[in-house]
Amino acid sequence: MSGLENYPGRRLSFSGALCTVRYVGPIEGTKGDWLGVEWDEPGRGKHNGDHKGVSDQPASFFEALKRKYASSSAEDITATANEIHISGKTVEEVGFEKIRRQLAELQELRVVVLYGASIVAIDSDLDKHELKIIELDLSRNLLEKCYSGNTLSRPEEPFKIDEPHGPYERLKELSLNNFGFLQQTTTGKDGNLSWEFIRDFTATFPSLTTLSIGFNNLTDITLPLMTLLLTKLDLSSNAFTTIEHIRPLTALPNLQTLSLRANPLRSLSAPPDMGIVFPKLNHLDLISTLLPTLSSLNPIPVSCPGLTSLLTNHTPLTIYPSSSLHTIARLATLTELNYSQITPPERQNAELYYLSQVSKQLAAATDYAEERELLEENPRWKELCDIYGEPTVVKKTDAEAPGVRTLAARVTEFTFHITKQDLQTARKHAQSIEGHSSEKTEEDGSDTRAENHAPSHDPLIIEKKKLIPRTVDVYRLKGIVGQLFNIRPMSVKLIWETEEWDPVGEGDAGWSVSEDESDGDSRLERTAREKEHDQWVRREMELVDGTRQIGFFVEGKEARVRVELR
Repeated sequence: MSGLENYPGRRLSFSGALCTVRYVGPIEGTKGDWLGVEWDEPGRGKHNGDHKGVSDQPASFFEALKRKYASSSAEDITATANEIHISGKTVEEVGFEKIRRQLAELQELRVVVLYGASIVAIDSDLDKHELKIIELDLSRNLLEKCYSGNTLSRPEEPFKIDEPHGPYERLKELSLNNFGFLQQTTTGKDGNLSWEFIRDFTATFPSLTTLSIGFNNLTDITLPLMTLLLTKLDLSSNAFTTIEHIRPLTALPNLQTLSLRANPLRSLSAPPDMGIVFPKLNHLDLISTLLPTLSSLNPIPVSCPGLTSLLTNHTPLTIYPSSSLHTIARLATLTELNYSQITPPERQNAELYYLSQVSKQLAAATDYAEERELLEENPRWKELCDIYGEPTVVKKTDAEAPGVRTLAARVTEFTFHITKQDLQTARKHAQSIEGHSSEKTEEDGSDTRAENHAPSHDPLIIEKKKLIPRTVDVYRLKGIVGQLFNIRPMSVKLIWETEEWDPVGEGDAGWSVSEDESDGDSRLERTAREKEHDQWVRREMELVDGTRQIGFFVEGKEARVRVELR
């Protein structure tokens, strides 16, 4: 191809690095015309510092196809199979000539990968080659507009196909990742491509079912796609912040899988009049998005009524205790969460836990407005109450409820227990360490200085109780345990025994553990404990060393913690 013309806005590739021409002309102190380019990768800076860089050879689609998959002659095929140098050693290929000859039959190719092939144009005469491509990857290429031509001159006329046929009618999977969408720069210039380009280009493939357009800095979808057979769409690593920005995609009648992974997505809600509904969507990928709270998931049952599979790893949602249980309970149609199947016992346990947590919040609500706000944030409350029965919400009277600012409102009575054998072993270990002095203890292993010693019914277990503010961190909690039992704090680990119960055996997928239950026994907790002992087990959680406050885990007035040797 001839007639190369450089102009501001032209897409180029230098040594595999994509860029956009921003300036064409002379530079003071040099001879001839120069190109000023803006690199797609900001880390390259304003330029690469090389005045003698050689650009990758631009090509049309068919030229790139031949360049990768077919040699010009049979002699070339044989010549390329002679010698290969690996780590300074010469080796010989054997048997690859047959594979190359098969690949050279371009009309028989079904899967074509032309990633970074410097394609700038689509040939207008592809029909004559009788291509039968089913899967095509055109990621990181240089197309600027949907056009065809036989030269590399600046395109003037868009490429249009009135009735798609030939090489276009068979294509089912298309990748256009990292296709040159640039973020706005300090000069106020954007990339060359637009959503309109993607829409027009994909419209030429009537049988398309899978489309990937990740890493393109897309911020808003303005027009619906015309690929009505599309079932899977990947929008990973773009710049969408709300579900409103992809509203036109609801026009896709067969869309089943949607990936919004690694987008700065902060909201799934939209005004009711927008009518954002994906009727057939059953899989949604939200990994590495920025959804802030568990209530951010509430719009999903409305916008995706048939959703069965959801991915939420590496989002702010996961910092909440028992976030998986909350997610399962909030979304009634889910059968798979983060690649794990949800069994009926797991769903039942999640929904019971959800009810107990909401009932705790309702019990702590101070007025009707706060109760109404809580119920709005938990829309499945009424539905689950109809299924399992409404928990009894016991509100404390003003005389019983401690003031928010008082110490009584911020402390928990911890019951620590350890076996005598572990206690003796821990003390021997402490005594063996140079510089550690162990104080005299009673024969039963209890500390004579300990406050509030509560003997256990089991003579082989030592228990001690202490009121501790929930603002202390785990390190400080371990220090308190060390003082109570006269042992080295870092030689033990703390296991919090919650009042929640998990099904065991079949379907135990390892969901996150819950936080401590509320004061007293709720109806749901009593129901859980009435389960058969060979089917249910108390949920436990290790209080991992760190500076996180224990109030992050424990909310109730009482907590039982087992002390074990490391």
